[in-house]
Amino acid sequence: MRKRIYTVITLTLLILMMRFFARSTSLVENIYANIIYKTLAPPLSRLTGAFPLSLAEILIVMLVLWFFIGLVVVLGRRRKQTNSLRSCILNLVIVVGVIYLVFMGLWGLNYYRLEFAEMAGLDTSKATTAELKALGEGLVNQANHLRVWVEEDDEGVMRLKNRQQALDHAAAGYDRLAARYPQLGGQYGRPKGLLLSPVICYSGMDGFYFPFTGEASINTSIPDARIPFSACHEMAHQRGIAREGEANFVGYLSCIMNPNRDFQYSGTLLALTYVLNAINGRDKELFAELKNNLSPGVTRDLKDIQEFGEKHRGPWSRISSQINDIYLKANSQSSGNRSYSRIVELLVAQYRLSPAE
Repeated sequence: MRKRIYTVITLTLLILMMRFFARSTSLVENIYANIIYKTLAPPLSRLTGAFPLSLAEILIVMLVLWFFIGLVVVLGRRRKQTNSLRSCILNLVIVVGVIYLVFMGLWGLNYYRLEFAEMAGLDTSKATTAELKALGEGLVNQANHLRVWVEEDDEGVMRLKNRQQALDHAAAGYDRLAARYPQLGGQYGRPKGLLLSPVICYSGMDGFYFPFTGEASINTSIPDARIPFSACHEMAHQRGIAREGEANFVGYLSCIMNPNRDFQYSGTLLALTYVLNAINGRDKELFAELKNNLSPGVTRDLKDIQEFGEKHRGPWSRISSQINDIYLKANSQSSGNRSYSRIVELLVAQYRLSPAE
């Protein structure tokens, strides 16, 4: 018991040291993000990427089973051993402490690095309605143009030829994007589809990045129009972009720079969705005008995404959303789930650099 207490004290001190280090943005950026992370993450990701299945999914299932089996065992011993509960609590604290330290070392410190806007020299001051209108019109035109080139099913909804092949093409956009932003360079493992995708749909997740294996895992049961963007979003996390709004923006950039038009359309469609939502909060007439300018194909895809979300919305998705909100706020994203929409600020900032695009 004494050894466990000493272990808890040691872990606490290490966590405090980690948190103190995280307070210095320059140290995190220059030492951790650009040296330590770039040394650890790519080889880990390539190693796990050699396996066809998502190791992250397997480990999470095993962890959940281990937790429930352990809980049953502890409850069964509770009457026979008076110290069992205390010992279990200490063991749990130790396991959580170790997991947290490894998480921060493998990836979590990226939450405390420089903001992507600062690294890219983008002006993220508040957008005017005129800027949002111009950005929205550009995205509407681009979405309408790209929609012509994608395939659709009998109901007129976008469909990928092969979902796994689509995931294999995801890195092409990052290869081009790295020429503009070297911070996003490096060779990483490919994104993987999840076996439990039909079940995960009810959590509201399109995918997740698992730092312990360096894998970008994708829910392949979501509407096809979302899959390419989801892959690129998780791959942004894989490259050390931790904040959700920034990962959305980087994912969008990699999509539109991908030679595959399915990716270009998916990224444009998701960016358009965020911009339209922002416009709807300011000017409902402008929102209606832009929405009416969407092509029938784009409209069908957006309706399909909306109906999919409504179909899978329930208690589990609400709980998952609340957990994600708490997680984000605990990791330096004070706006929680709303941080995803920060992509709009970054899109406007990019528009200010090249309004003609």
